[in-house]
Amino acid sequence: MAKLRAALPAFRTLRAFIATFAATAVTVSQVMEILKHKGLHRSTYKQCCQRAEQLPANSIVNHRLRAWLSRHIDIQRQLTSLPLVISSDIVESLFGNFKHILERSPQADMNRSALLIPARCGHPDAATLSTALVHARQGDLATWLV
Repeated sequence: MAKLRAALPAFRTLRAFIATFAATAVTVSQVMEILKHKGLHRSTYKQCCQRAEQLPANSIVNHRLRAWLSRHIDIQRQLTSLPLVISSDIVESLFGNFKHILERSPQADMNRSALLIPARCGHPDAATLSTALVHARQGDLATWLV
């Protein structure tokens, strides 16, 4: 302790700051976990706002977190009734798959994956799928995949 006090003489005066900083970090981490695992929708928005109430009222983190939540719940409501994905895991997984593919057979596998991306994104309806199947000839696909 003597070495710590000598190296950081004002350390004791920072106790309140450190406690507030640690509590803020825990709260923000909890919000991030909720959003990462459940996405942003009405229910998780309320949960995150309740967590934000634990932050000091004058905290800039509190203000910015609430502003971000408010802005993005509006986006979610405009786009879909489904939860808004708040994670880069999906994108990272896609890039990981591409890296694996490139190591095996770059061009053919990359072309095959490029054809799969639209099928994995969104929820195409029956009419869209039917149109795609009508216009995608086997010969064209075989040429593309070479």
